[in-house]
Amino acid sequence: MLMKAGQFERPFNINVGGYDIPPIGEYDLLVKVAYCGICGTDLHIYEGQVPFVQFPIIPGHEFSGTIAAIGSKVTNFSIGEKIAINPNLSCKDRRYNLQEYCYYCKKNRPHFCTNWEAIGVTMNGGFSEFVRCPSTSAFKVPNKVSLKEAAFMEPIACCLHGLRHIRISSEDTVLVIGAGPIGLLMISLIESQYRSKIIVSEPNQSRRHFAQDFGADIVIDPNNESLKEIIKTETDEEGVDASIEAVGSSATVEEAINLLNKGGKALIFGVSNDTIKLNLFELYSKELSLFGSFTNPHENDEALNILKSKSLKTSELISHILPIERLEEGLKMMKTKNENVKKIFVQFKE
Repeated sequence: MLMKAGQFERPFNINVGGYDIPPIGEYDLLVKVAYCGICGTDLHIYEGQVPFVQFPIIPGHEFSGTIAAIGSKVTNFSIGEKIAINPNLSCKDRRYNLQEYCYYCKKNRPHFCTNWEAIGVTMNGGFSEFVRCPSTSAFKVPNKVSLKEAAFMEPIACCLHGLRHIRISSEDTVLVIGAGPIGLLMISLIESQYRSKIIVSEPNQSRRHFAQDFGADIVIDPNNESLKEIIKTETDEEGVDASIEAVGSSATVEEAINLLNKGGKALIFGVSNDTIKLNLFELYSKELSLFGSFTNPHENDEALNILKSKSLKTSELISHILPIERLEEGLKMMKTKNENVKKIFVQFKE
């Protein structure tokens, strides 16, 4: 029996066809995929920009589904249960004894695991009807959460991990640079969980409208308005308490840092290999804090609880739901930043 999947044969080449259903080990689950989000990482893989990806590969790491088969030593799951997957695998997912855990896993920092792998990045993922995954990477989906909503678990958890670094409150003014899918998710989380004042900088007109819909208080076009002057006006000339860079370029990272007030915190969430210029005296004298954010080591349960609370308008974050046959079209829509594109899902029959 074959499954349908979108395999990336090499950069810019996708074959959607029939592939063998993966065998599972004694501690594994076989997941029947329902929904899988298309992420910027998938676009980078498609373009051959992720050096540790080995082709051919079936990407897709933001997915939910139901359990189709269970390994012989798995006792805490049942056939047919709804689950969402944390794709980032560490020592615990390989059944190492605690004494054999790597340096970072022993310190409870599994996202830095020296044995790290990721479903959909270094091993086959969710752009397929069935996926093999360790049972330790699966999270049971609450009854009130649909499989479509559950596919947001991974990106929400990643955002929560980043937001935890900058510790914002309802008294803060937060700048979000970039209102793409992740920027919109950040805006939604800040509005629903923290009630901070949100200023958004986004050159794309439709994305500016989306940002307003998802809770931004002030939205500006940086190509035609002065972000610096608007922030001065809104913060008594001081700058924002926190900034989130969700673009991935040196210019917007420098902007995120330069527009902070004294004691301000910048979260560099966009992925880039660029370098920046940093005024070290300002870093010292203003007591600035700069944070990176990598994956989601401890936030998946919290993400599911937020989905259960219905405080996020996840259905409004989705602009397209495509069959696997249109995967490449979805990637190209992300690349061109089509006016109507927000989050794109690939859907398999439930």
